[in-house]
Amino acid sequence: KKYMVSSIVLNEIQRDQLEHPYPDKLVGEDYETTLADQRGGSSIFGPYRVKDQAGARAAKCNELGFAGGYPCRNVDLLSMLDTNELAAAFPTGSFYNALNDIWGWTDPVSKREFSIVGLRRGTAFVEITDPYNPRYLGVLPASAPATFWRDMKVMDHYALIVSDVSKHGMQIFDMQHLLNATENTLWSEDAHYDEFGNAHNIFVNEDSGFAYAVGSNTCNGGLHMIDVNDPMNVFFAGCFSEDGYVHDAQCVIYDGPDTTYTGREICFCANEDSIAVVDVTDKSDPQIISNVFYDQRGYTHQGWLTEDKQYFIFNDELDENYGIAPKTRTHLMDVKNLSNISYVGYHSGRTAAIDHNLYVKGDFVYQANYRAGLNVLKMNGDKFEESGYFDIFPMSDSNSFNAAWSTYPYHESGVVTVSGIEQGLFILKFNSRKQCVDTSLRFKVFWNDRQITRDCFWIGNRATVQRCNLEGVSAA
Repeated sequence: KKYMVSSIVLNEIQRDQLEHPYPDKLVGEDYETTLADQRGGSSIFGPYRVKDQAGARAAKCNELGFAGGYPCRNVDLLSMLDTNELAAAFPTGSFYNALNDIWGWTDPVSKREFSIVGLRRGTAFVEITDPYNPRYLGVLPASAPATFWRDMKVMDHYALIVSDVSKHGMQIFDMQHLLNATENTLWSEDAHYDEFGNAHNIFVNEDSGFAYAVGSNTCNGGLHMIDVNDPMNVFFAGCFSEDGYVHDAQCVIYDGPDTTYTGREICFCANEDSIAVVDVTDKSDPQIISNVFYDQRGYTHQGWLTEDKQYFIFNDELDENYGIAPKTRTHLMDVKNLSNISYVGYHSGRTAAIDHNLYVKGDFVYQANYRAGLNVLKMNGDKFEESGYFDIFPMSDSNSFNAAWSTYPYHESGVVTVSGIEQGLFILKFNSRKQCVDTSLRFKVFWNDRQITRDCFWIGNRATVQRCNLEGVSAA
């Protein structure tokens, strides 16, 4: 019944990402120079000058719907670091420095904020306390060969890092090292857990002190449970293997509407073709409570509970790629009754992009939707409306595996970070108060004496037009 996504889409991921290895930054001094060379500092996006912004790589989302060269709505760019800058502390050598997952940590004493950024060769650490001037600190190299997949979560002041490659295990890194770090540091792990080799993902329930590695070479690919209450001395706690491979999970000490399970530790699992709810309170005897499939599924990838725990919002990574869904689908499961959860339906998005990872904060869903970048949905009961976006791949919103891998919206400052596979780390600010952007307007901008519309983007250091309407002429 189950199958692993790596065997299905690996070739497509490699193809898509290698076709667009290192896109130019559409912000900063080089970008301003490019605009000046082309059109005297203005473009179809409106004027952009670094001196008018809050930082060297900042860009406020303007009334035309652009931050520098990035399409946006209600989301400002505070800064960014590209992939090579994030990999600077690795030993020299030729390598494709692509990103994958991302998480964050705030020091509880100083309130300094840090971004934890997955790379193919390891994990980078960036201080973003001043989000306009991020400070790159260095990297923790992987404990196994490079891979597309790396994931990390936090327990106390420790980062727990897994990777979907043989013999990697779980790296344990004390992030207090970051508090006095100099730039370009090459760190070593502080402890290591080797009861599994590869794991596709990890979730940490800081309330219970247990970590859940999923998609590993143990426990039939299901929940591999680890006691991490003392992160320097972790140990195996149990398996949930009944439903086979688990791709991602969220586990909570339950305080939702189903009072039967109040105080129990419950995991909500994305199991490739279904959503499963599992009681893991007794690590030696976890019990599946319910498991629900849904029609027109491609690959049940990941999801997150609403804060009132009435709904589980999840994404399907392959329904767009397979052509099942013409637009991005955000799926919704009613989980008010844990023994009888039910599929509600889906929200159809603005673009055809593939959705990858999403997280809930307050009434908003923060989505990393590959080529469409960051999308922010506002929840109203079981309905959604788009409240903002920041597109890190302006040349296309199609259903391919480029650009936004994941996002982290839980920094206390309100900063939202996004990991762009080829682009790097984006440090953003979502403005929940709506801005009025009239996307129907047409602006008279000329390139080679032909008029183009605002659906056209300048890409790179050459006057190359992508996705344009040229007075009846379609440009590639």
